[in-house]
Amino acid sequence: MTENKPQRIPNIAEKKNLVDRRRLGELLVETGLLTRENLKDALEAQKGTGKRLGQILMDRHLISEEEIAFALAMQLKIPFMDLTDYPIKEKVIETIPEHICKRFYCIPIDKKENILHVSMADPLDLNMMKELQFVTGLNIHPAISTATQIHERLQKYYHPDTSISDVGAELAKEDFLEFYPEEEEIDDEEEAALNNLQDSPFVKMVDLVIKNAIKKGASDIHVEAQEHYVRIRNRIDGVLQDAIKLPKWTQPVIISRIKVLSGMDIAEKRLPQDGRIRVRTKESPVDLRVSTLPTFYGEKAVIRILNKQTASLSMDMLGFREENINILRGFIERPQGMILITGPTGSGKTSTLYACMREVRSDAVNIITVEDPIEYEMSGINQVQINEKVGLTFPFILRSILRQDPNVVMVGEIRDRETAEIALQASLTGHLVLSTLHTNDAPSAVTRLVDIGMPPYLIASSVVGVIAQRLVRVICPRCKEEYIPSSEELSRISMSQNELPFKFYRGTGCAACNNTGYKGRTSIEEVMIMGYKIRELIQSGASVDNIRDAALVTGMTTLGFSGLEMIRKGITTIEEVLKAVFQKEEMTTICSHCGKAVSVDFRDCPFCKNPLVPTCTSCGRIVEADWVVCPHCRNDLKP
Repeated sequence: MTENKPQRIPNIAEKKNLVDRRRLGELLVETGLLTRENLKDALEAQKGTGKRLGQILMDRHLISEEEIAFALAMQLKIPFMDLTDYPIKEKVIETIPEHICKRFYCIPIDKKENILHVSMADPLDLNMMKELQFVTGLNIHPAISTATQIHERLQKYYHPDTSISDVGAELAKEDFLEFYPEEEEIDDEEEAALNNLQDSPFVKMVDLVIKNAIKKGASDIHVEAQEHYVRIRNRIDGVLQDAIKLPKWTQPVIISRIKVLSGMDIAEKRLPQDGRIRVRTKESPVDLRVSTLPTFYGEKAVIRILNKQTASLSMDMLGFREENINILRGFIERPQGMILITGPTGSGKTSTLYACMREVRSDAVNIITVEDPIEYEMSGINQVQINEKVGLTFPFILRSILRQDPNVVMVGEIRDRETAEIALQASLTGHLVLSTLHTNDAPSAVTRLVDIGMPPYLIASSVVGVIAQRLVRVICPRCKEEYIPSSEELSRISMSQNELPFKFYRGTGCAACNNTGYKGRTSIEEVMIMGYKIRELIQSGASVDNIRDAALVTGMTTLGFSGLEMIRKGITTIEEVLKAVFQKEEMTTICSHCGKAVSVDFRDCPFCKNPLVPTCTSCGRIVEADWVVCPHCRNDLKP
C-alpha cells in the first residue's frame, strides 16, 4: 500500500509571499465558501475578542472546520492530511513539546534529515512557523489538518486514558459517507489509479463536496472545468448555487476520483460516460447518478442525488390543493384507465407518480413499473430498468409485463407512438396506467398524444385525467417579511398598489437559506377531469383552446390561479410564480372588489364589472399605474 507522505511545498520565503497576497478571509471568499458580507460581519465580531477568524466563522455556523482546511490546502497547494489512521513515530512526535503543539494546534508527522513535516490547523500563522524553526532547529514543511484531529492525536499520544471517551464522543457527531460503486470488473490501469488515489487528499475533498451537497438538500452537483479554475455548483431548490472554486490543476484528479467511484473507464476522456454510486450517510442511503461530458476546458461531471426520502412522500405532502388531492385520489381508485402527469423537466412529475403508487400499494395489488432509469427503489412493487443496449425498450417491456397479470402499470415517460399505443390499450383492458408527458399544461396533453399518432377516439376512451404541475420555491420562514411589490411586478398580474387584495411576503436572505430568501419547494397544479363534454371535443378534433375552455367551465383551476393562491397564503412570491407559469393565458388575477379569480386578459371583472386595468377617466384608454398624465388626451391622472 502506498505510504501517505507529505508533498513538496514552497519554502518559508515563498510561503510568506503567498500569505502576504491572501489572508484567510479572502481565500474563503475566493473559493466561494463565504460571502463578502458574512466575512465583513465576522471581522467586526472578531474585534476585541482575541479569537481567530476561523473560530468566529465556525461559531456562527457559516463554514465548517473541514471546509476551511480544504480551502487553504487547495489555494496554497499544500497537502491535507487525514490524521485518523496516519502512522506517526514516537521520535517524530516528540520533536515539538506538547505545550507548543497545543498552543499552535500543530503536530509533527514525519522527519527526513533536516526537514520536519508538521501538520497544522493554521499554516498562515508566520509566528508559529518561526517559533517551530527556532525550537526544533529544522526546516518546517507544513501540511493541513483540522484542529479537532490534531487535538485527538495529541490526546491519544500524551493522555491515552482520557482521550478514548472524548474521541468517541467527537466521532459520534461526525457524518461519514460509505461508497458502494457499481460492481464491474476493472482493468490493471484502473486498479493502479485507484490505489494511487486511495491516500490522496482529493478523496476527502470529493467526499466533502458530496456530503455538503446532501446536507444542503441539493438535487445535482456540477463539477465544471473553466479556463483558469474548477467551479463546483449545487442545484438547490431548482437553482444552481456556487459551492466552491478550486485551482485548475485539481480538475483531472477530481474527475478521476468520481470515475473510480462510479465504475467508469478513467482512461476514456473523449466520450461521455454514465455511472452510478451508492452512498450510505448517517441518516439514510442515497443513490448518485453520475454523468461525464468532454468540454472545451476539460471533462465536466454532473452528479444527480436521488434521495430515497423523496420516494416516501405521501399525496398529502405534495403541496396540492385539498380539492385537487381528492380528485387525484378518485383517479387512482379506478380499476382501469390512464392518468397522465405533465410538465417540463424538474417539475416534480416523478415524485407525484411515486406518491400515487405509494397510495395504491397493498398486498392485493400487483404494481409493475418501467423506468429509465429507476430513480427510487420502492418496496412492494416490481421495477424494471430500461436497457436499450440489449433490446429492453419501453414497447418491448410493456408487451411482456402485460402478461405478468398487473393491476397497476407505471410507465416512466411516453416518448414515442409505439409506447403510447400499448399504454393506452393497456388502460382499456383492465389496467390502471400512470405515465408522464412533457407538455406545458393539462389540455395540451391531448394534442401531444394526437401529434404522436394516437387516434382521438382512443385518447377519449382511455384517459381519465391529466395533472399539470410546476415547482415553486417557498419563502424562507426565518427571514420572511411583509412588503409592497413594485408597480411593475403587480402590473404583470393585473394589480395596482392602490388596491391590494392581500398581503405580500418575501425572504430577505439569511444563513439558513444561503441568502436566497427561499427554503424548499412546493407544487402548483391544474387537474383536468376527462368529462363527457371534453371527450366529445377530443373525438371531434377540437383545438387545445376549446378543450381548455371546456375544462375551465367544468371546474379546472389553472396553474396561474394555483400560483396566485400560493402568493395569497404567503407561501411564495410573484417572481417565482411568473417564472413557473410563463404562458399568459394561464395567469389569473383576483378582483379587489369581489375577490373572484379572473383571467389577466379581462379589462373589467365579469362578475362585478369592477375595472381590473387602470384606465383614463376622460378618454377611457388603458394607462400605466404610475403615469401622471394620460398620453392620449392629456388628462391629469393623479390629483
